[in-house]
Amino acid sequence: MRDWEGSLKAFVDELRRRRVFRVAVVFLVVGWVLIQVAGATFGPLGLPDWTVKLVIVLVGLSFVLACALAWTYDLTTRGIERTPPAAVADAAAPEASVAILPFADLSEGHDQDYFCEGLAEEILNALASISGMRVASRTSSFRFRDNATDARDIGRALNVAAIMEGSVRKAGDHVRVTAQLVDAGNGYHLWSENFDRKLEDIFVIQEEIARSVARALRVTLQKPDVLDMGRNAPADVRAYEFYLRGRQMQALKSTVTWRSAPEMFRRAIELDPDYAQAHAGLADALVGLLLWRLVKPEEVLDEAIAAGKRALALAPDLAEAHVAHANTLSWAGETDAATAAFERAIALNGELYEAHYYFARHCFAHGMYARAVEEFEKAHRARPDEFQALTLGANAADSMGDGDRAMALSRQALERALAEAELDPENGRARYLAAGLQVRLGDAEAGKRNAEAALRMRPDDYGTLYNAACVYAQVGEYDRALDLLDRAVSTGQGFREWIDHDHDFDTVRNLPRFKEIVARLDEPAHG
Repeated sequence: MRDWEGSLKAFVDELRRRRVFRVAVVFLVVGWVLIQVAGATFGPLGLPDWTVKLVIVLVGLSFVLACALAWTYDLTTRGIERTPPAAVADAAAPEASVAILPFADLSEGHDQDYFCEGLAEEILNALASISGMRVASRTSSFRFRDNATDARDIGRALNVAAIMEGSVRKAGDHVRVTAQLVDAGNGYHLWSENFDRKLEDIFVIQEEIARSVARALRVTLQKPDVLDMGRNAPADVRAYEFYLRGRQMQALKSTVTWRSAPEMFRRAIELDPDYAQAHAGLADALVGLLLWRLVKPEEVLDEAIAAGKRALALAPDLAEAHVAHANTLSWAGETDAATAAFERAIALNGELYEAHYYFARHCFAHGMYARAVEEFEKAHRARPDEFQALTLGANAADSMGDGDRAMALSRQALERALAEAELDPENGRARYLAAGLQVRLGDAEAGKRNAEAALRMRPDDYGTLYNAACVYAQVGEYDRALDLLDRAVSTGQGFREWIDHDHDFDTVRNLPRFKEIVARLDEPAHG
């Protein structure tokens, strides 16, 4: 019965998408008017009775023809065009799938966006840790933060069955949270609730919301404590607010916010020295600064290592703590210890995207290409709507000499990157990664167009310059490639180990200018 109902629902949705219902209603109204006019005027005009019957028959036949044409063609601003078929993915959203939108800030000062985003992201991460649950990534779902898009359109865009949205009104030590889960297929509410509590109860609220979403989507919790949101909660809720500020700054991915993030975690630690997640956040933030050469290792590496160790000592069963510790070990050159720490994080939470993704980067940077490909693929399975893990996985497959696997990963990644760029035209990262994939798959001109589009959006961004350089190196425009790489290195960011293992630069690796540019990365960084 469920298969039959699902097929009928899909057919009705397709009729709606192709505007057949709209055409049918308009035609029925017009046809009825024509029949009424014919019945009222044909007799006085002396026309035979059969002419009215003819009009009725013609209206009926025209109605069928109009619906058939509406199914096949669409009237657009560009003229009459054939209606494109529905995307297969749109009709196949997994039943246990959801997108978590950032909560709307209804506080009087409208200055709680970090809290609203953090609340949604905590719920998102908790649900993503459930085996069998598909949760749209933060990047994908937070694009719809203004609640102006219909839930059904969001569901089609993200290929999810449900949308969770809500609002937060925060005043002093009180908070009012409204949450609702909407069926992305028909727009109807599956569940909604209001929570009016003290701020210190925020973790209880998060857990209740997450459990309600899981119940509504009929997800079975294999581990009873998987949604225990308060198990690592700080003793002082103010520390949690600084923690959320730090995570938001990291997510914004700009030099200014990256530099500011560590201070937020330090302030959280000052308020609660035993807050494990704040220590893990500090370690992550400092490693990020090192990764992009925004500071010198002697300035922050010791602090990062200490923070990672402290997070682990406070919460030995927290997968995020093991990831933070592993990243600091990797940067410190303790390859085997870092590998063991990443593997422990995965054992604790096999659904944690960051564990697989950063482990894969660690493996790639140290020449463990087969394991890197494996972990990049696992990262993608943990977060199917994102594309960067597959893109880097293709690079790793190239480095291990598996061209067929690299091409297959590239095709998957390109499909996701182009979808992301269409949904978010200002996403420069989607543009430049799509460019590299297009070149790899044989469409050099499209690749160059996307690379230049990304450069126009972010002309001084290291990642954009670096990846555009990769594109031009692959298409054989070596002067343009080296100009872009020179500009990238001149930002003071990047690190040599990654470039040394990047297959995209094989065509220019032996050129004197390339060697001179890369050699500058061995010079002391400037904070």
